[in-house]
Amino acid sequence: MIHQLILIAKMKLELTSLVALLAALSCVMAGSSPRPFGITKSCNTPSTTTILDIRGGAVHESSSLSDLESKIQSAALQNKLTIIDFTATWCGPCKAIAPLYKELSEEFDAQFIKVDVDENPDAAQKYGVSAMPTFLFIKGGEVVDRLMGANAARLKELIAEWSL
Repeated sequence: MIHQLILIAKMKLELTSLVALLAALSCVMAGSSPRPFGITKSCNTPSTTTILDIRGGAVHESSSLSDLESKIQSAALQNKLTIIDFTATWCGPCKAIAPLYKELSEEFDAQFIKVDVDENPDAAQKYGVSAMPTFLFIKGGEVVDRLMGANAARLKELIAEWSL
């Protein structure tokens, strides 16, 4: 009986992964253009979070508070660090640190998210963001640290510290 339940759970995970891959492929086939600063964004797909959304090596964009909370919750279930970069298109320091943020997403096994405060003011308000860039470090669904400003060395230190 237990072996059957394990087999069913594995099949469900494989099916979920396959659905996510097909959704990503449909974006490519539809000719979606790449987004700046390494941001990935779903193209007309539901805002459900899959295990593929929580891997390292990609910076994900979150355009609603509910989407952001879903991503945070999914990462918390896997005991994975989430780093949120609250940014704005008009912010010079945000643009300057964006390439490093993308690079760090490839170096560390954590979930990296960008939130444009002008597109998602509810998330900025919920987390008390008043300056850009502000980086939040979330583990287990709770904010464990915060960095205001484009301090590259400190950003890397905090990611290394909390991703253990």
